[in-house]
Amino acid sequence: MTKWVNREGNVYAKIGQMIRDTGYSKPVNVELATVVEAPPNLRLKLDADGLVLEKEDLIVAQSLTKHERKVSLKSSSIGGATTPAGEGPHTHGYESIDIQEGILTFEDELAVGDRVIVVCLDEDMIYVVLDRAVWY
Repeated sequence: MTKWVNREGNVYAKIGQMIRDTGYSKPVNVELATVVEAPPNLRLKLDADGLVLEKEDLIVAQSLTKHERKVSLKSSSIGGATTPAGEGPHTHGYESIDIQEGILTFEDELAVGDRVIVVCLDEDMIYVVLDRAVWY
């Protein structure tokens, strides 16, 4: 496989080149967009040409939606203090905690103004929203 540094263009063009190198031969356009309406009626505006994409045009990565995941957690130590009925703080003798088959709810849905990375899959104008775009 060609190394990342040998690719030409900006980071989005390089991602497109990598996708094509894996055997996906259809045109792949990686673009930036801005959320103009939050879910459930998600709408995005493409930076390149200002085209507004409706929810019917979009496939959104689960990590960008409100969703639940089954998890198990183990902790080797926990800490904290409580205040019972107005008396001073005190600690409890817990040393660890285990949660088996708990449910973790992710509520960080896309919001108006979020910047996202999108890929256009084909001439049918179906876009996949991959992730938020963040600059540091």
